[in-house]
Amino acid sequence: MLEKGMDVFSLFDMLFSSGFAGGIDIGCTHDDLPERVELLKDRPGILIAGAMGPWEAGKSESRPLHEDADFTKEKSLETIEGELGILRKNIERYKARFVGEIGLDYYWEYGNHDKQHLIFESQMEFADRTGRCVLIHDRDADEDICNVIRRKGPSKGGVIHCFDGSPVVLETALSRGYFISFAGNLTYKSNINLRQMLKRVPKNRILMETDAPYLSPVPLRGKTNSPAHIIHTYECAAEVLGISLEELKETVLSNFRELCSR
Repeated sequence: MLEKGMDVFSLFDMLFSSGFAGGIDIGCTHDDLPERVELLKDRPGILIAGAMGPWEAGKSESRPLHEDADFTKEKSLETIEGELGILRKNIERYKARFVGEIGLDYYWEYGNHDKQHLIFESQMEFADRTGRCVLIHDRDADEDICNVIRRKGPSKGGVIHCFDGSPVVLETALSRGYFISFAGNLTYKSNINLRQMLKRVPKNRILMETDAPYLSPVPLRGKTNSPAHIIHTYECAAEVLGISLEELKETVLSNFRELCSR
């Protein structure tokens, strides 16, 4: 959000003064933990996750480079292995509570599938070995995501980040103790299936998120997102579930605390 020009410190002040109970700051790259830990050192209510996302497989080796791509260089397996080593050391050094967001992204086709799987499965194994939950990114890779979850765990489960409505992912994740997290796309008029899937999630497995600075909910769709906008997603979810906003808030808070206690 800093890159989008947001004053995140004022935003946190506003959120906590309004009763914000806490959240997770998600990692994206193998070397971003030191900077993020420093920025959040006075915000103990914001827990830290560290990760290499699938985009760190490097430039797509199967399709033309997208004009907005952040990762424009091809990476060797040796480079990826070295970056995974840096990440593991940083997670231990800075005591990151979660490993995420990790996963597979076949929409953008970062690197190639073998490199994405190396990054994903290595971190799943590390999370299992060190007793951490994972936060999973899945884009157009449902079957492979499910296969990795079935094979690699981890034993403490985790969260399906920005769930997109896949029945097979939902079934697999729930069967292994995962939480299902919904973002601002739940409010989009065309996402009827996602709203129907929300009804299938046990209430004790529901989480809510922003994915800021992306996926701004209606009526702010198209604008830069921030955690302050999550109220619109909550209102939509409460209406879909037929419960009060207060009941949903209490439910999500209880679920978040259960996740953090694992």
